[in-house]
Amino acid sequence: MNRKSAIDLLKSRNKRITSKRLAILELFMGNSKPFALSEIEKQLSGSMDRATMYRTLHTFEAMDLVIKLVDQHGICLYMLNHEKHKNLSIHPHLHCRECDKIVCLPCLPDEYMEGLKKYDIKEMYFLMQGKCIECSDGQITEDTDKKHLCSPT
Repeated sequence: MNRKSAIDLLKSRNKRITSKRLAILELFMGNSKPFALSEIEKQLSGSMDRATMYRTLHTFEAMDLVIKLVDQHGICLYMLNHEKHKNLSIHPHLHCRECDKIVCLPCLPDEYMEGLKKYDIKEMYFLMQGKCIECSDGQITEDTDKKHLCSPT
């Protein structure tokens, strides 16, 4: 993805186009992996302060441009919310420890989601750790329905 794609995406959401927003968006568009704030900071080589990064990521999250996940260490990871992903209901994700991809897992059952309606849930983060199908070399013995899986790559 290029700068024009990033500009078009911000225009389509009626958001101001700033160099900082473009820099972060281009980083996500050019990579399929999720990024921690420290990684974003490192990739952008100090071109903006941490508070600006937080504000921009929060804005992108509110715009549904990025997804925030929390890993097993409590670190927030951010990744581009690609079009294929937006059509899915609430579902868990798998972080592959081999290839570093985030893979969408099957959507949660409706009866499970119905049971959660009595709670005042604001955010749900489901990030499992393990190996994706490709890195498992067919070692997964259960019937895995690939049509329910998606990856940003």
